[in-house]
Amino acid sequence: MTATATQTYTVIGLTLDVDRTELLIAAVLAGPVADQVELLATSEDDFTRWAEEFNAPDPDTAADLAYAFCRDFGYAEESTAGEYLQRVLAEAGVESTRGAHPGSGRSWIAVATPDGAEILFSGQGRHEAEVDYPLTDHAGWLACGYDEDGGEFTVLYDSQSPDLADTAAAVAAVRASLTTG
Repeated sequence: MTATATQTYTVIGLTLDVDRTELLIAAVLAGPVADQVELLATSEDDFTRWAEEFNAPDPDTAADLAYAFCRDFGYAEESTAGEYLQRVLAEAGVESTRGAHPGSGRSWIAVATPDGAEILFSGQGRHEAEVDYPLTDHAGWLACGYDEDGGEFTVLYDSQSPDLADTAAAVAAVRASLTTG
């Protein structure tokens, strides 16, 4: 298993108060310093100052995770985890399908790879091997790349995080895998 080294970044910005799904980033700082950042009162009535921490391999990815977190925050209670994951995959330009083992009660999201293999996503914790559960019950994603025969697999992403940014991070790991093969 190959894993990209990550560190914690603090993203600071403004969210639009209309729906709080739009983010304007002011800075990305290395380290978990969101609690130390003093958010000054804003003079604008339409914005709220904002700071959040994200684990990412670089500042640009942390910014992407912050954008995804804010953009998708409004959808969190309207979707199943699988629907939410498919929306984030589609927005990242990754085509996905739903799948299930007949009669097993198990469900997953599948992404085909250029070499004929596939990547399967499932939930973690009490929703292991399924994606059709309320997003509010999210406990992390497991993404595994399977060979053409479906036997050998590689873990591409394994998280026990209930944070919405977990979905964007899982999608980023899969996009990186699709790019590098």
